[in-house]
Amino acid sequence: MTFRPATPADTVVLRQMMATSNGYDRPAARAMIERFSAGWVVPEMGHEIWLLEENGEAAGFYQLIPHGRDQELDLFFTADAFQGRGVGRRLFEHMLERAGLLSAETVIIKSNPEAADFYRRMGAIDIGVDPPGQEITWERPTLARPL
Repeated sequence: MTFRPATPADTVVLRQMMATSNGYDRPAARAMIERFSAGWVVPEMGHEIWLLEENGEAAGFYQLIPHGRDQELDLFFTADAFQGRGVGRRLFEHMLERAGLLSAETVIIKSNPEAADFYRRMGAIDIGVDPPGQEITWERPTLARPL
């Protein structure tokens, strides 16, 4: 498995990974992620979107965005077919390394409720709750992972 920066050519594959993710099975969550992913694109440059591949197949990806002096984990997806194989852990460890290279001291995570326990197992701690807003109609645990 290898990591590489995502490119605009990866947009369709990453949109599909988001739209079909088994982490969004609730009807409201499925509708939200389908709408979001349909309009999302990998920008040309100036981004932190990393893709993990195995034999040319997308296994997962994440996106970091600046959050003050720190970084926010904005997107984090493991392809359904790759779950249970340590891919999520590899993605998370790579993300922590990248955040450190960007001089962050902490990674902020506004989590899908179904994914929060994964982040806690990775060492993130609860720091609050993000209220519903815009297209997300449910509360999201907010976590922080010190580097």
